[in-house]
Amino acid sequence: MNRWLALVLALFGGALAAWFGAMGAFAMLYGVLWIFVFGDSPWPDWVDAVLPVLLLVFAAGVFLVTAWLIWRNLRGRPAAG
Repeated sequence: MNRWLALVLALFGGALAAWFGAMGAFAMLYGVLWIFVFGDSPWPDWVDAVLPVLLLVFAAGVFLVTAWLIWRNLRGRPAAG
């Protein structure tokens, strides 16, 4: 497979997985915090600062891992010998 096509597919697949994974994790985290931790009372100020940073770190991790796995599978392993 063409190297550039494999790169584009890996980046696009990684970005797509990061988007959906981060949105799902973000919604689930907010739901758990709302239902089990803070409820309807006012949330602490640190939540507004920490959760977006966690979202970006999680999305970056999912992107890197997914893009690397797609790239590795599309490029294949080098032949022995």
